[in-house]
Amino acid sequence: MRRKVLQTIQQYQMVQKGDHVVVAFSGGADSSALLTLLWQLQKELSITVSACHLNHHLRGEESNRDEAFVRQFCTEHHIELSVREIDAQRLAKEQGKSVEALSREERYRFFEETAQEFGISTKIATAHNLNDNAETLLFYLARGTGLNGLGAIPPVRGNIIRPLIECSREEIENFCDEQNILFVTDSTNLTDLYTRNRIRHRIMPEMQQLNPAFLKSILHLSVTAQAENQLLDQMCSEEYQRIALHDRMYAVDRKEFLKLHPAMQRRILLHMMTELGQEPDFCKVREMQQRALQGSGKTELCYGTALCADEKSIWIDTAVFYPNQRQPYFEQPFAEGETVLFSGKSVWVNFYSAEEYKLFFKKDPSILKNAIDCDKMKNIAVFRQRKDGDRIAVYNKQGSKPLKKMWNEAKTPQEKRWRSVVISDSEGVVWVEGFGVSKRAMPDENSKMIALIEIKEDNR
Repeated sequence: MRRKVLQTIQQYQMVQKGDHVVVAFSGGADSSALLTLLWQLQKELSITVSACHLNHHLRGEESNRDEAFVRQFCTEHHIELSVREIDAQRLAKEQGKSVEALSREERYRFFEETAQEFGISTKIATAHNLNDNAETLLFYLARGTGLNGLGAIPPVRGNIIRPLIECSREEIENFCDEQNILFVTDSTNLTDLYTRNRIRHRIMPEMQQLNPAFLKSILHLSVTAQAENQLLDQMCSEEYQRIALHDRMYAVDRKEFLKLHPAMQRRILLHMMTELGQEPDFCKVREMQQRALQGSGKTELCYGTALCADEKSIWIDTAVFYPNQRQPYFEQPFAEGETVLFSGKSVWVNFYSAEEYKLFFKKDPSILKNAIDCDKMKNIAVFRQRKDGDRIAVYNKQGSKPLKKMWNEAKTPQEKRWRSVVISDSEGVVWVEGFGVSKRAMPDENSKMIALIEIKEDNR
């Protein structure tokens, strides 16, 4: 097994001379074998090795037993060890996540933070093996997967390496017996409470009876899928850049998009979803393709986000407006030029000297409503959505009034109020879309620099 691990490390170029390798050490057979092997190979590979252990406190005294074992193991072998403890059950409840998902996130966060302590040439070694790879692929198949899922567990992902990925669990346990390597057993691995355990205990034995070389066959499939998926990802990225509309985010030329093979269309749509942090969804992507073909309307991806299409373009709107519902809050710094507030709405600001402004004013006195004396604004000003309690003393009205009352008097629909733009500074509201500038910020004969405000809105 030592030779196989060395071949795997060399084949996938997992480490270079001078690297520091942090082993994720649970105390189980797999991680005990991995830590022992890498510790023995330090001189041969010109690396240094340490370990880290996360106590999730999910199994009571058994979790503490594992931590004690890990500490004793590393002490006896003079291996540097980092340990962290979390209450996974409590954190999962607070964050609204499953315990499994939360534990995985916390594990990898801990691994990365530990690696960062040793510098940029640090690798994180996990003990995933041949069986884990097959179980993961079967898990993805049961849940529904594309080519990416067929890749199962990659031997290398960023700075994470998996030197045991071509070793079976049987080989690892035999290695532990031969080398007299002690390890602990996680009692939850013996039950069928978790999906992966049911795959391990029920489905894997059946598959290996059908094909004794099942584990190696799955490895060949996953390695091939990984390589082909990387190629397709590269091609997708190139096509996406070619057809992207660079004047706005998450938008492509519809005509060019429809020329692509349907498989590439799916990849580009998935790429756009992933950039937004959306979970890949086959049904959603199929709906998105149909919307693109139709060339009109919207397909909701999640609340507030939708794929939109018209004759010329396809884009993802990240600030979908729902009638009679509050527009997601927006706030942007006051600045010259165009500022996009949300999809379909922007504000333009042009600065003019007093002399230039007077020329404009002579031609159109109504611009007074949308002109602000820049020197009268206090500290940092922003474009934002209305807030409860906002009020303004408009230049052509007596006294100040709450915006709510002004909108009520004007019979402004609720949905329009949440889309309306307010400019405010440290002293309050300076300007309101539809009503104009406050008295305190109006230009006068002493004004030197004046900002003219213009709203542009696409009501598609």
